[in-house]
Order: sequence, then structure tokens, then C-alpha cells
Amino acid sequence: MTDPATTDPHPTHTELPTGQGPLPVPVPGPNPLDRALLSFDGPQQPVVTLALDFAGPPPAPSAFRQRITERAPALPMFRDTPASKLRMEHTDAADSAALDRETDRISQLPFDLTGGVPPWDVRLIAGPGSFRVCLRAHHGFLDGVGATHVAAALLSDTSAEGARLHLPAAPTARALVRSLHDLARTLAGPRPWTPPPAPGPAPSRRTTGRDVPLTVLRHLADARGVTVNEVALAALGMALARLRREHRTTGAGRDVVATVAVSTRTPQERHLPGNRLGVHRLVLPHRAGTLDESIAAVARQTGAVRDSRQRDAFRSLLENRATPQTAARAYRAALRAHVTPLVVSSVTVPGGLTAFGAPMSSAALLLNVFEGFPAYVSFTRTPDLVRCSAAADADRGSLLAVPDHWAELLSSGRRTDGGPDQ
Repeated sequence: MTDPATTDPHPTHTELPTGQGPLPVPVPGPNPLDRALLSFDGPQQPVVTLALDFAGPPPAPSAFRQRITERAPALPMFRDTPASKLRMEHTDAADSAALDRETDRISQLPFDLTGGVPPWDVRLIAGPGSFRVCLRAHHGFLDGVGATHVAAALLSDTSAEGARLHLPAAPTARALVRSLHDLARTLAGPRPWTPPPAPGPAPSRRTTGRDVPLTVLRHLADARGVTVNEVALAALGMALARLRREHRTTGAGRDVVATVAVSTRTPQERHLPGNRLGVHRLVLPHRAGTLDESIAAVARQTGAVRDSRQRDAFRSLLENRATPQTAARAYRAALRAHVTPLVVSSVTVPGGLTAFGAPMSSAALLLNVFEGFPAYVSFTRTPDLVRCSAAADADRGSLLAVPDHWAELLSSGRRTDGGPDQ
């Protein structure tokens, strides 16, 4: 890739473009979940990749490096990183297929947690008339919602925000009991169904994704009085049901259980490192005969999580450091594929994010999945699209067909529901 420019032609902010005032200090140390994730420090690591696509010509690599180098020190998580240690790389991609292959490749690259190099990097992949920026971090260092705020601060031409943040509140006793019960069921309950290997040769990639217009999910959600995320989860349940029918295994009678990630990150924590999230068990309605039945089953469960303020219980449990080593061991035990076969997350990247004069067009949140680690499905929402992404190793490669099934089911639901054509 040529490098004709030596300066950034677009405005560069030396302060964070959030308008939220000074950031909290000092930066807290790792919590028990961080410690559990950081224990994966070898060649196989849970690396989070936020891939942002921009519709416009790619910036010169020197301008890209300049912007990251100038802005990173203002972020608490990066302020102690010397400029010489910042990792920014760029590659070229001839078409969208090459772009996805390169993203798949770099999403699996581990970090050296012992060599003084920070466990994050930013990569520019230049395509014809568009470009993708991949912000990568070891999951023990940063979660997905945090990554959206970091990306907005590092890249945006003007003030921009990441995913929605929630004000803290006191948890209810019911929520605390539900959260502890979920953890106990995960560690000691019946083993859920696990996606089997894909038929035939092992897949050449570990990630796949499909976009569906947001208007499709919004129409289905509004007509039933539910959220867009509940529609996405319901379609996921039916997609997994289709997968079970296609790949009958000895565990076909088991429940399909998703461990759903819920962000507890507050506005004051938008740029802090670490994981601020909890998880709840969701029994996916794989036996539902219609999308309506599936939506109703999902909404009952997610509504109970909201009504009991379980998000605040997750925050309270994560902040309780009375027994950090015991808690870290419990989290590490839950991060095993046979205990937690599938993790699902949902994140929204708001509109208004432009980088180097190009508006963001789509986004995807990916997680490196390796042998023995939970498989992963994410829903990443932008103003126009929702992308379903799946990540799995060869032993659970059938899961990579889920985004196609998911998109087809939503398209069918739109047609039968009289939704808008796209």
C-alpha cells in the first residue's frame, strides 16, 4: 500500500471526543473475571476483535498511525504505553472475501503478555474504495462494549460515542439470588447441547457473518412489543434448532443453553480497561415451531433479567473482591467448552462515527475461539444493519452455518409478517 501523505488531513483531537469531562483515576486492577481470562496467556488466547467498516477511500498509513499515536495516551488504559510500543499495522485486500480472510486470520493472533508489549493493537485493512479498522485486545484486558468506546475515541473525526452505558443502581436480593443460581447451574447443572463438527473437511475459517437490515428486526420487534435483541436471540434459537436437525448427535435431546453477556460498564468507566460484564443463562427455544413462539419464550426470560435488575447484581458480584482467587477459579471453570458451550453477546455501535472522512457502514464483534473454549455468536448493531457473527473451532465447526440460517429465518419472518421489503 502506498503512503503518499505524511500528515493527517482530518482534525486530530488531543483530548477525548466525548464531552464527558475528566476521566476517573486511578485505573483499577484486574477483577476476578479479568484474572480468569488473563490466565489464557499462551498461543491460544481469547482475543476480542472489533471490526469497523468505513465507506470511503482508506487513509494513508502514516495518517492512521499519527492519529492513534496522538490519541492513545489520553486513554487511561493506554496512558503508560510508550509510543514506541504502540502496535499499528496495515494490509491491503483486493475484495470483500480477502478482507474477511485477513480479519479471520488476525483475529486468532495471540499477544505476548510477558514482553512489555501492550495486549492490544489496531490494524488497518485497505480495500477498493473502503477500509476496515480492527481494534484487537486480549479479553482479559478489554471487553466488547469497552472496545466500542476505545474505537470511537481513537478513530472518530468528530465527537462520537460507543455502545450504550448504564447508570448503576443497588441490586435487589432477588437479582443476587438469580445470578448465583445461574453460576451454580452452569458449573454443576446438566450439560447443554454442544454444536458438533461440520460435515466434511474442516472449515478454512473460524469466523462467519451475515447482515440483516435493522428495519427487518425492528418491524418484527415493534409488532410484538419486544426488543430488537430479543428478536435476534429468538431467530438464533430457531437457527440452532435447524442445525440440530441437520447434525443429529448423541446430545440432541439436551437443552440449547446460551450464556448471554450483559454489560455493567457505567458512563464513568467508558474508557477503563478490564471486563465489566455479567452473564445469564438463556434456554434457547429450539423446539419452538414458529418465530412468534420463539420470541415469546426468549422475552419471558430476558424480561425477568431486566425486571429483577440482574445487571446490577452482576456489577455487585464482580466488584466484590473478598475472595478474588476463589472467584477467579470459578470463572475459569465456567470458561470451558463442555460447561459453557456457547456465549452470545449483543453490542450497538451508534451512528455518527466517521474516520478520515468516511462514515462507518457496518461492524462486527469477534472472539478467538480455540479448543476447549466456549463457542461464540455476536449481534453487532449499527444504524442500518445487524450483523450476526459466529466463531468456532473445528470441533464445533457446524456453528459457522448459523449466520446464514439466522438471516434466512428473519427474511422468512419478514415476508410472512408483511414487513418492509429490503
